[in-house]
Formats: sequence, C-alpha cells, structure tokens
Amino acid sequence: MRPASMPYVPSVPSVPSAPSARVVGEAQPLIPPMAQPVMGKICFLSIVCVSVWSWCILDWWNHDVSSVLFQLSDGSDMQINPITGQVIGEAKHPFTFVLTLAFFQFAFMGVVFLGFWYLLSRHPAADFEGLKENMFSAQWGGLVTTHVFSIVWLPSLMTPATMMTPMVFAASRALDIPTAAVMRSRLIGDGHFQRFGGHPPTTTILMCGAAMLIIFSQTRIAECFCMWSGHGVQLAGISLFVIYGLVLVVPAANTVFMESVMVNLDTHPLLMLSAMNLLACLCFVPVLAFAWYSGLEDVFKGISLTMKYPQLYLLVLWLCAQSTLIEAVTVALIRTLDSFWAVSLRCFKPVVWWLSKLVHVFLFSEAILSIDRPDVSFWGFIMLCGVCLVGAAAIIDSNTKDPVVPLEAKTEGGKV
Repeated sequence: MRPASMPYVPSVPSVPSAPSARVVGEAQPLIPPMAQPVMGKICFLSIVCVSVWSWCILDWWNHDVSSVLFQLSDGSDMQINPITGQVIGEAKHPFTFVLTLAFFQFAFMGVVFLGFWYLLSRHPAADFEGLKENMFSAQWGGLVTTHVFSIVWLPSLMTPATMMTPMVFAASRALDIPTAAVMRSRLIGDGHFQRFGGHPPTTTILMCGAAMLIIFSQTRIAECFCMWSGHGVQLAGISLFVIYGLVLVVPAANTVFMESVMVNLDTHPLLMLSAMNLLACLCFVPVLAFAWYSGLEDVFKGISLTMKYPQLYLLVLWLCAQSTLIEAVTVALIRTLDSFWAVSLRCFKPVVWWLSKLVHVFLFSEAILSIDRPDVSFWGFIMLCGVCLVGAAAIIDSNTKDPVVPLEAKTEGGKV
C-alpha cells in the first residue's frame, strides 16, 4: 500500500522575535563612531598640545635649574666663632663658568643625538653621505652660528642697567614671531604667501597680538614692575639693544634654519641635531681658549669644580638632559607644523605658568579670585582672550587656501 503524500506547505521567512531584536539593539554602541577626518583632527591637536605643553614645562624647568646653579654658594672657607657664634668669611659662588657650561651642553647633546640617530636610522650611510655633501652650505653655517648664540646662557651674560617696563617687555618678546615669518620667507617661502613666510599676514598679526596680551597679562598677574633676569654685566644704550635683539632674533632664526636643513637639504632630524651640536662644540674650542688666555674664564677650574661637588655635576647633568629634550621637542613641533608655528606657540609658556597657579588655588586654597583678587581675575581673562586669538589665527591659517600653488605642489616643495 502506497503511503499518502504529505501536503505542500510553502516556506515563510522567519520574523525575528522581540527578544532577539532587543539583543541586536543592545550590541550597537550608544555613541556612534566619529568620522575619520574628525578623529584625525583630534589626534593632531592632541599631539600639538602635548608637544607645546612639554616644551613649556622643560623650558621652565631649565630656567629654574640654571638659577639654582648660579645661586649655589661655597661655604668651605666660612667659620663660626665658638664664643660669639658669628660667621666669619664670605660665601662664594662655586660656578660662574658660563662658557664652560655651554661647551658641556654642546658635547652632551651631540653625543646623545648621534647615538639615537645611529640606532633609529634605516640608512645611516646614505644619511651621512648627504650630510657631507651639504656640510659647507650657507644653511649649515647659519644653523650652527645661531645655535651657538641662541643657547639659554646668552641672556644670562647681561642685565639691563635701567628698568624695562612690562609693556616694552611684552612688545619686544613678541618680535620673534615676525622674525620667524621673515626668515622663513627667505629660506622656505612657498606659494602665494612666500613673502610672508608661507602663512597669510593675518596669521602673523594675530599671533603677535596674542603673544603681547599673554605676556603682558603674566606681568600684571605676577605684579612685576620690571621683567628681567641675568647674572652678567649691566648694559645700557646701544650695547643693550644689540644684545637684547640677538636674544630675541637668534633663537627664532635657529628654529627656521632647522626646518631649512631638514626640508631643503633632506637631512635626518637626529643627524641634524647631532651635527649641529658637535660642530658648535668644535667652534666653541677657540672661544674657550681665548677666554682662558685672556683671563675671562678659567676653564680648567670650572671643570675641576664641577667634578668636585656632587651638587654641581648633577645640576649640570640635568641641564644637559633638559636641553636635549627641548631640542627634540622643538624638532617634533617643526615636523608636525613648521618653524613659524614652533616659534609662535612658545608664547604659551605664561599660560602654562598661570594654569599651574590656578590648579594650586582651586585645590589648596579657599580663595575666590573674582572676589579676593579681582585684578588678577581680570588679567586672567585677558590672557584667555590672547589664547582665543591664537585659536583664531590657527583657524584662519588652516582655512586659507593658496590661490597659486595646489596642495600637492606645496607638499612636494618641502612643506613639513
């Protein structure tokens, strides 16, 4: 007997039940992922902020340690009268050897950067051959010369004989920004804004105004009537203007020369830093010989005193390490942005100083600045306005399109 055939039942697509749909919904993220361009901009701004903050902290730390070094006193010749308790003798400053200390820094940085370049370079032989081909170019000469004169000890060699008002100080400290723009227009200018250093003139003007507001606000918050610190001879008149001009112009020029050597001469950044410091060390040997022969500085005594006192050689070692990190962060800013912005963003040093003060007030004090110190609160707001000007300058600079040269051509032409 043949079995009865089963009736045909058409297939119906299954509908997910309510619990399964709920599970799928819970698996989705609550916050949708950001677009890739937005995430890239956030990462870029984070890298820039960390680099600027690191440079400001290191420079601040470097100046503090150098002040401690020059204020150390040698009390080995001092005696105490056992009867009266009076101190007999005078304390001496064991370290006043500015040129010897600069030589230590050049040698330390040159060796450290040379080691890192050899370890991290993929083609050390090719890098060294390129260095030898361009060693005697004008750009290398400017780089080494400005590096020698832009060390932190140049301002320490002089102090003004007359007081410098905060307004004059703030205006003068903002001059390194147009200096960087002018130098960059001569060395790495490209596109329609070549004569303005590769940036629209509005950016330079806004950054100058922002730097003046930020620095002047710091002088008002700190209640300073005269802004200067130094350990050398007093200068006035033409000599003061010449030396002070070098203090302002030479560090900015050195930063632009760094970008020029890395971009135009295609030099490895670490090899550039190493060669710059080693050449500065060699150039400094005749300077030390002249200083020793003329009696300006006893080099051998400076070396012996540094090795004699643990406090001295530890401070010198820390200063060398700080200078190395400052140079590395400067090159990182140049590679991330360019030399103009690497110089311009140094005006954030007073902002970092003020933020440290605010953190101390908010966490360890019950004072309310707007009530207890309204003048300080006002100048803090003016500093915030300066920071907003920096943001406006950055937006204008990023949104301004070069009407002559396309982006691809600018990138191939050496834009960092």
